[in-house]
Amino acid sequence: MILNDKWGFIDKTGKEIVPPKYDFADDFHEGLAWVRLNGKEGFIDKTGKEIVPPMYDDAWIFHEGLAQMRLNDKWGFIDKTGNEIVPPKYDSAWDFHGGLAGVKLNGKWGFIDKTGKEIVTPKYDYVDDFEEGLAPVELNEKKFYIKIFPDGKVVEYYEE
Repeated sequence: MILNDKWGFIDKTGKEIVPPKYDFADDFHEGLAWVRLNGKEGFIDKTGKEIVPPMYDDAWIFHEGLAQMRLNDKWGFIDKTGNEIVPPKYDSAWDFHGGLAGVKLNGKWGFIDKTGKEIVTPKYDYVDDFEEGLAPVELNEKKFYIKIFPDGKVVEYYEE
C-alpha cells in the first residue's frame, strides 16, 4: 500500500500490517521484504519487524537463504537474521543458485559457497548461474561451461 508517497503493507482483508513509512518496499521473498528508508536498504518480516534495519547502500532479495548487500561500493551476503555471512569485499555479486554465487573481484569472476569460501577463484571475465550442474563462463572471449565436482575439482567443457 502507498500513502503520501510512503510504502507499507496490508493483509488480504485490507488490514494494515506495516504502516506506510518506507520510501519503497518490494514483495516478500523467503519470508522477508526488501525496504528502503532514507537512502538505505534492509529487510522486514511479515509483522513489520525490521530484521535487517535499513543500513546498506544496496540490497537484493533473498535466494537460498542469503541476500546480497552493498556497503561502501563492496558486495557481501547476509542471512535472514541480518548476520554478515560474507563481509562486503567483492566488486559485484550474483544471487545464490545451486549453493553457489558468482562474485567479482579485481575485474575477474569466480564462485563462492554459502559460507563465503571461494570454490572457484575469480579468474573468468564473466560467469552466470549454475543450472543442472553447469555454469556458463567466459575467458579471453571464449565461452564455455564449468562443472565443480564434489572433491572441488573444476572441469571446463568447450563446445566443438
